[in-house]
Amino acid sequence: MADKNIAELEVLRRQLQQLHESFTAVINETRPDNPNLISWPDLLSKFNILAAKYAVLNQAITKKHAVLLKEMSIAPKTRPGSIHEQNIISVLLRTKLAPEIEQEEEEIRARAEAELQQDRKLDWSARAEKHESLAVSALSTFLEQRRKHAATVDALVNEKLARDRGDADVEMDGAQGMREGGEEAKVTLEDVLAFMSSGVEV
Repeated sequence: MADKNIAELEVLRRQLQQLHESFTAVINETRPDNPNLISWPDLLSKFNILAAKYAVLNQAITKKHAVLLKEMSIAPKTRPGSIHEQNIISVLLRTKLAPEIEQEEEEIRARAEAELQQDRKLDWSARAEKHESLAVSALSTFLEQRRKHAATVDALVNEKLARDRGDADVEMDGAQGMREGGEEAKVTLEDVLAFMSSGVEV
């Protein structure tokens, strides 16, 4: 291995060691049995420092030295001596989550799926209500326009009938209709067809 690569790895090792020491110090200062607990502002300050160190190390590994690390395989110099060290290595190399973490993730997925289904139901309910509102509004508008159109047709038909029969006859027929039925004479189907065939625009 070239001396340049060894120097780069040594820099990464020192950064990782510093980050590990900082984590250990913060963990010790926040233990419940520690008589000198740090204040909340100091804890936030230390956390920001840890986050900055981690970001610098992560950027160096993933961007600056990514090619170098992909071409290398790293192994410890000595075998782990104690059972504790062996357990640490087995935990770091494991691919399956711990049972409690796996159960917690399953619960989170179940809650997220339930919330998603609930959101979908609410969304469709809102769409259905909006559709019904638009349908009712359209029906009301159609009926109103239909009533106006029917009134216009009746008025034009009556006007044409008045011109054909003469004003005097219309007044007499209207008076007779009021006396007999108590209401105005209705327009018959023949009158409407005759009006439509006359070519008068509505």
